[in-house]
Amino acid sequence: MRLALLLYLLGLKLRWSAWRSAQFRARLRRVDRLIVIRTADGRHARSYVFRDDNVRHHGGADPAATAEMVWSDAGVAFRTMLASSVLDNFSAIGRGDLVINGNLQDALWFSDIAV
Repeated sequence: MRLALLLYLLGLKLRWSAWRSAQFRARLRRVDRLIVIRTADGRHARSYVFRDDNVRHHGGADPAATAEMVWSDAGVAFRTMLASSVLDNFSAIGRGDLVINGNLQDALWFSDIAV
């Protein structure tokens, strides 16, 4: 439940930033990416679509994702996503708590803008 709420709020934050910040919109310019964050068991999943200088998000894992960030479980995902450093994602990858499927560059770009 906490992870689902966090993923939803992340989508709202990204949409708000795209609407309010010219600097953020500039980072979205000419970007066409679909990022999925989900747990390995599939109980929690959310898709984030970056297209036409806009951000949309919806529940579930979209099969057309350019990158998929798969967390070992909801608790680890929740704690790591709330951490203040992007480096925590790299630590999670090293521990095997986070697996990146698809385009690694897209996943790293998403991690950078989602902070």
